[in-house]
Amino acid sequence: MGSHELEPVYRHHDLLIELGRLEMAMEHLEGRDQEKRAAVAPRLEQRIVRVRQEISQLAA
Repeated sequence: MGSHELEPVYRHHDLLIELGRLEMAMEHLEGRDQEKRAAVAPRLEQRIVRVRQEISQLAA
């Protein structure tokens, strides 16, 4: 198995880690004030959607 064959595996793993970090950041925001959540949550949510889409494309 060459390194080129492992790239999707590594990418999938990296995306899962990133997704976990983003979800933890969203949970952490729950304890913040409304203004902070309103400023940060939309960007986190957009990134979560993009990461999930990329994961599903790798799985296809």
